[in-house]
Amino acid sequence: MTVAKKKGRPPIDLREKVSDILTHTEPLGPEALSPIRHYRRAVAANSGLNNYIDDHLSGTSHYPAIKAQHMGHLRRLVLANLIETFERFIKELAAVCIDQLSRFVTDDRYNTFTAKGNEIVAHFEAGSIGKALCESDTWLSNDQINQRFRKLLAPSGNDPWDDYLLPARNQGKKGPLKEVQEKRAAILAILWQIRHNLTHNSGVLTGSDSMKFRALTRRLVEKDQQLVPSEVDLRYVTRFLSETADDINRRVATQLAELLGAIHGDGPSLFDPAVKAQELANIFDLKITVATVPAEPVNPP
Repeated sequence: MTVAKKKGRPPIDLREKVSDILTHTEPLGPEALSPIRHYRRAVAANSGLNNYIDDHLSGTSHYPAIKAQHMGHLRRLVLANLIETFERFIKELAAVCIDQLSRFVTDDRYNTFTAKGNEIVAHFEAGSIGKALCESDTWLSNDQINQRFRKLLAPSGNDPWDDYLLPARNQGKKGPLKEVQEKRAAILAILWQIRHNLTHNSGVLTGSDSMKFRALTRRLVEKDQQLVPSEVDLRYVTRFLSETADDINRRVATQLAELLGAIHGDGPSLFDPAVKAQELANIFDLKITVATVPAEPVNPP
């Protein structure tokens, strides 16, 4: 009796197939030219994803326990992406500041960025010195963000900017907003650690994670548990990060405009303040004044 030979699977070049992922893309929208608009678009996409899946499962035949399991996993992914989107916003904001200042200021304010030569070469195709310096760095702690922006937006190379975007209790200028900004920094520190947990441990709270969260929240956090964020959790995180992004966007825009106004005062022929004010207004999506010349943002087509 003749036994038919089983056909094996055709050979597949998995390296090629994995590389093909990089061709499955779509162009960025016009909002990518503005860090804050880019951030808002990504937040809306995350909220839309969660709501779309939840709405389309409601009223259908399914096992509630299985739905809860899948939605828990989806919301972990959305939560991680919300925090990563905020990090990207901060990074893009710094890149804008570098691009605006590097044309006119050549002191050591850029030395706080740690990109090495090979990393700069790899990212220089972006056509932006700001992106080349910022894209390789991580921005996952309040201290990093404070240090980099205080140096980058310094009135001079020797004296750092006197503001802290995310101040601790012993940092920053006193004023009515100081307490609000301190609370914001403390909340963000928790989210940075949640992002670390989701990225490296898929939401499983290890003993080390639990200890770090206990220190940050001052409450008991059980180990050997898995994070299962709720829809309400995502709503509060979205609100917090959006309010924080708007605040940082405004403060950075104001300081950058002041610096460029001072630069124009020292060298009026360097740029047209009306053109520069309009450029910044579009980037920051705010009314901006440069050298006493105001401009309102114009949305891209």
